[in-house]
Amino acid sequence: LELRRRMTKKDCTITRLCGCYVDGSKNVVLKFSESFSDLEEDTFYKYLEIAKKALSGSPGNNLLELRFQRSATASERQRSLYALKASGLKDPRLLDPLYENIIDHYNASGNYLILVFHDKYDVIARSSDRRKLDESSEVYEYMIVAICPVDFSKPGLSYHEAEHRIGACDRFWMVGAPEIGFTYPAFIEHGADSSAVMYYVKTGKDSQPEFMEDVLLCDPQRT
Repeated sequence: LELRRRMTKKDCTITRLCGCYVDGSKNVVLKFSESFSDLEEDTFYKYLEIAKKALSGSPGNNLLELRFQRSATASERQRSLYALKASGLKDPRLLDPLYENIIDHYNASGNYLILVFHDKYDVIARSSDRRKLDESSEVYEYMIVAICPVDFSKPGLSYHEAEHRIGACDRFWMVGAPEIGFTYPAFIEHGADSSAVMYYVKTGKDSQPEFMEDVLLCDPQRT
């Protein structure tokens, strides 16, 4: 909730957005990288809603705290995520392996979009009685990864203003709300925990424990 409350036009501090659009045959269609503050206003809000969604829900239900496995491979995966976060998503040599890993192991029935957000949060210091103090206690630098289905919009009728008539409307590829995602490092006890991942699962969707094991190299959990 503390992170989500900042996801407004006024308080948002997201610095960068990167994305990879993948078709149903696991082919990369598009990659992009943009400064978040340079987005057009309508686009800004749409992406902001996706970032908020990947932080929504309740612990044990939509949000799972995952720990990295105790192995050399898992330690290397943890270091790669940390390096990507620390780079501000500006190094494609660190970003592309994440895309490839997700594409290899994500179980999808159609097209989808991988979005990666980078943010820095000046964590407000609190006194022993939980009252806020003026100075920040630390800077929590993190990234949010959200995987969103991309589906063809449903057929329907619409008003064609130029022709002054009702007719079939155009159909588009529409980006939906994320089905799974994760935040790294996890935000635990009011600070960063680089040994954990905060994993998001959309209500009613498979938590994909194989994704937790193969992509994140974390011990799987179920909602």
